[in-house]
Amino acid sequence: MGKEGKPSPLDMFMKQQEDCDRPACEDTVNALNSALSRLNMKSGGDEKKSVKAKVECPPSKSLLGDSSWNLLHSMVAWYPDRPTIEQQTKMKNFMEALAMFYPCSYCAADFQENQKKSPVKTETREDLCIWLCEQHNLVNEKLGKKLFKCDLKTLDERWRKSSDPDCNK
Repeated sequence: MGKEGKPSPLDMFMKQQEDCDRPACEDTVNALNSALSRLNMKSGGDEKKSVKAKVECPPSKSLLGDSSWNLLHSMVAWYPDRPTIEQQTKMKNFMEALAMFYPCSYCAADFQENQKKSPVKTETREDLCIWLCEQHNLVNEKLGKKLFKCDLKTLDERWRKSSDPDCNK
């Protein structure tokens, strides 16, 4: 939002974009508006005193895992219902590359082995969403965590379009 709670030109532009109902759209607008505000402050000579920056440490295995699952589930939730051969190939390549280069070597080896047993299913969005949920459940089972219900309705509610009002603010 712009000044006085009115939509900024950037807000208006993004609302016109074809896929702006995706969750990342709002974050993109907020990040760009924030960057523009910082630029405007600097050019106006109102620079604030620098504060000692917090030290950024590498992510823990737990944070890396949670972040990775959030990204992966969000990606597959917005995968096309009927992907092209090129999209299918790129998604398979992405999952294979992730399993090869994942920063936790045990996790990477485990994901590689799981993909050998159950190759990535990219023919439809539903196939891919359910395949990823099943992969996540394999990991959660090993970690003693709760398992997810792997049907498209439940997955879409969690990762694509929640009906919970708290998720739509």
